[in-house]
Amino acid sequence: MLNLIFRITIIFFFFQNSNAVIKNKVIAKIDNEIISSYELKNKVKTILILSNQELNQKNIDKTKNLALKTLINYKLKKIEVEKYNISTNSAAVANHLNNFYLKFNTDLKGFKKIFEINNIDYDYYLKEIENEFAWQNLVFKLYANKLEINDSDIDRQLNEIIKNQKNVNEYELAEIEILIEKDLGSDQQIKEIESQIAKIGFENTAIKFSSSTSALEGGNIGWINSNIISKRILDIINEMNIGDVSRPLIQANSITFFKLLNKKSVEIDVTNLDKIRETIINNNKNDMLNLYSNSHLSKIKNNAYINFK
Repeated sequence: MLNLIFRITIIFFFFQNSNAVIKNKVIAKIDNEIISSYELKNKVKTILILSNQELNQKNIDKTKNLALKTLINYKLKKIEVEKYNISTNSAAVANHLNNFYLKFNTDLKGFKKIFEINNIDYDYYLKEIENEFAWQNLVFKLYANKLEINDSDIDRQLNEIIKNQKNVNEYELAEIEILIEKDLGSDQQIKEIESQIAKIGFENTAIKFSSSTSALEGGNIGWINSNIISKRILDIINEMNIGDVSRPLIQANSITFFKLLNKKSVEIDVTNLDKIRETIINNNKNDMLNLYSNSHLSKIKNNAYINFK
């Protein structure tokens, strides 16, 4: 029934002319939070501008559904962050914003000017970024004691590195991770992502669609040692050349695309085994935290009261 209401509401809202003067009305309520028509309009324009797409009617109509889902997730995370009184990571927020300034070849003043020219509320964008980093802090707080590391598995990965100590491959990767929506089906979601990558590029598609925290950086997850990548992912990467986008990796509740940005062969210094072990452990923990983040969001979404006006 909820899905039906959701579809009817979206259809009704989408047929309104975005160029018309629309009163700032409540279009959805998530527990004690609301989503207004102003917020939705602002989010649509933010997504399009940050993913370098033209602000035309066709793109606006195609982005409204995504914007609404993104706002719902934002409100759910906001409620949960406030519930646990979690503060944001100011340094991480500042670093993220600096990366965006570079992307647009500007500084804070120039970045705000982009929002002003396009009549977008910069403060709304900033609050969402702050909330996302606070959410990351919350997930770590809730699940840090569940980050159980299998010593034998770490030893296996470490021994593999020692065994291949002369040279080992490292890959610079970017990712797009989307949660599987039961009402759409994975095939339809895969086609949509592939279409967007072809149209606006991998980085912009990551910013626009990815549910991973790496979306804040255009999907970039940096350099990864081949010995600490799961065999399933490594098999996919080994099929790729630099610049290639992978076939989709379908897991329990998500679909992931990878892009191979660069690769290199490096000599491993096995004299510092403690540092190598620490790197392996941190990568394993980050993978687990990402899974816990998706799982926790799904849990609170299932328990939340979501009503569309």
